[in-house]
Amino acid sequence: MLHHVLVLLASSTGSVAAAIVIATLTVRAALLPLSLRAYRAEKVRARLAPQLTKLREQHAKDPVVLAEQTTALMRAEGSGPLAGILPMLAQAPVVWLLYREFTGDAVRGHTLLGTDLTVKLLDHPAALAGWLIVAALAAIAGWNVRQLPEGSPGFVRALSFGTVAFAAITPVAAGIYLVTSGLWTAVERAVARR
Repeated sequence: MLHHVLVLLASSTGSVAAAIVIATLTVRAALLPLSLRAYRAEKVRARLAPQLTKLREQHAKDPVVLAEQTTALMRAEGSGPLAGILPMLAQAPVVWLLYREFTGDAVRGHTLLGTDLTVKLLDHPAALAGWLIVAALAAIAGWNVRQLPEGSPGFVRALSFGTVAFAAITPVAAGIYLVTSGLWTAVERAVARR
């Protein structure tokens, strides 16, 4: 099914790269309600930070009670500990299907800036499109890190740059997906914070 959608979009736009961008934007738009829920959960966690710290101190030696108390506090505020990762979990099957398309024959022979969409930067270090994708992802990650709330864990900040490394070992087509999705996240986060 996804293959047929990409083919239809590519024939409509005249470009497989544009089809990937449109498919990515469609997926991200469909996940917007989950993303908004995640932003609300982030605000709840920020507001409850002092209470959560107190709970961690009180129940440092009993992780089961800590988890129960944390969950109860979050639920009382209309949120949950997993609300922040729901968009990522919901997007995972689509990403997997797209990746299968990107590594197969469906995009082979189609190019971006003269680089075949199946090429990986690690295997073809002269691929201009690959380097532009890495640079765009680094800029997006830097922007996203600056937008994180104060006190965000270090691993969350580091995860923002995971896509930069990932882009070097994935096909250019996957990089197009990552850049589009990353830009969506940057805009979404900026709007949600207002």
